[in-house]
Amino acid sequence: MFRYRPPGDIDDLAGRKNQKDFLDDWHNWIEGRVRDEIQGVVHPPKGKDGRRDHPVPHPLFFCEVDHQSSDTAGVPWNGFPLAVSRKYRQNPDAGLAWVDELDAISDDTYTPEGAPLVTPKYRRQDEYCEWHFYKDGPLGPRIVFTAEGPEYWIKLAAYDFDKVVELYQHWVSPDVKKDDLRLQRDMRYDGIGVLKAGSYDPFNVWNTDKGVMHLTHYANTLGAEINLAARATVLRRDGTGARISDSRRLIASSGYGSVNRSSDPNIGHGVNITAVPAGSNKPLSITLANPVGLYMDDLIAPNSIADKDDQPLNGWFNFVRGAKGHGLMAVFEPPAGDARTLEDVFVDGKKLTSGGQIARHIQMIVYAATADLGAPMSPLHPPFLRACVPVGTDVSDLTNVNILPGFSADQTCRAQGPVGNPPFDIDEAYPGLYPAPQGAPLAAVEALHVSSFAGGVVRKSMTRDG
Repeated sequence: MFRYRPPGDIDDLAGRKNQKDFLDDWHNWIEGRVRDEIQGVVHPPKGKDGRRDHPVPHPLFFCEVDHQSSDTAGVPWNGFPLAVSRKYRQNPDAGLAWVDELDAISDDTYTPEGAPLVTPKYRRQDEYCEWHFYKDGPLGPRIVFTAEGPEYWIKLAAYDFDKVVELYQHWVSPDVKKDDLRLQRDMRYDGIGVLKAGSYDPFNVWNTDKGVMHLTHYANTLGAEINLAARATVLRRDGTGARISDSRRLIASSGYGSVNRSSDPNIGHGVNITAVPAGSNKPLSITLANPVGLYMDDLIAPNSIADKDDQPLNGWFNFVRGAKGHGLMAVFEPPAGDARTLEDVFVDGKKLTSGGQIARHIQMIVYAATADLGAPMSPLHPPFLRACVPVGTDVSDLTNVNILPGFSADQTCRAQGPVGNPPFDIDEAYPGLYPAPQGAPLAAVEALHVSSFAGGVVRKSMTRDG
């Protein structure tokens, strides 16, 4: 009998009385999210502007409870925020400093209906890889990286709060107290519901200011990963009728996450092109491989991390939850018996000052699973959304440009501008994706959500982020 297992096949409740109930609930939750996303492709929900994406009656995304997969494929990306690399391309050190600072939610993302605004802190690290640099403390100087979705910890705490405290004390600090991990007031969490005061706080001080146990960025969730993979199976066509196969153009026209990240465009493209390879008219059905999770794959170019004498740091980077290929938590620290310290470390020839320098060498990965279920060839749908850039941007090469996603496909960018504060005019990032507009423009367009995030101007999308 097929069962969805916890990420990395971790078994935190081995030998404890609530183990079976927790594992049953985890299976049911993942199955429910997968089925919800399948229905979201068949019957797309309305966006904030009242529009719906094009329905797909025969979706390629499937649930393994119904059908067994036959093959798996990994989809990799880099662990350092690509939007930050672009914005701070001329001053990478400033980018490292920016991404290491905590931010705070300023909208109602986590606020229950009718309640005062809930504004938790979170890390700005948005590639499903987050870190904390422990300069001192009872466990010693070290940098800890995590890829663990917050939903796992919320559910684990619901079944065994004491075990969660124990794990925090082991991996974060022995000084953690049970009350430190409790919510002071109700919080809404997408895909879970309302977390009541006194229950587990996924943004507690030991997972933000003082340390790291799991992911905190509002876009870094397992629910977002499932949503992204399902919506990426929708095939798109450009203004000439040709299939859109470029990773950024595909996500820009679909809106399943942020076009400016490394993760979302790569995951979406990997799912899309694996389900229907270029030139093929015989699709495969696809899903996320069991156990569904976000993973660190391995450290790439490890010789770029060395001491002042350019000697390699063998044994410094280790997975402590999960394993290579399915890493959930990794620690960078001197091994026992090594007299060198973090002060002696250089990354790419520069002294180590930020966990982001190591994150640039971490390859992330998710796994897709396929099956030949005889699904009919999916039609090519026109773009649902469009991406824009400031007027005057050279759109011949947007590799190093953070673009503005999430605009309606029904109007040109110029018709939907200006944006920003102070306002500036916008134009098409990918003009070839859309045919010439027909008829009158829409009476209303979704209001812009403008902020000072890494891309300069950001629109929240319908899924992960904009």
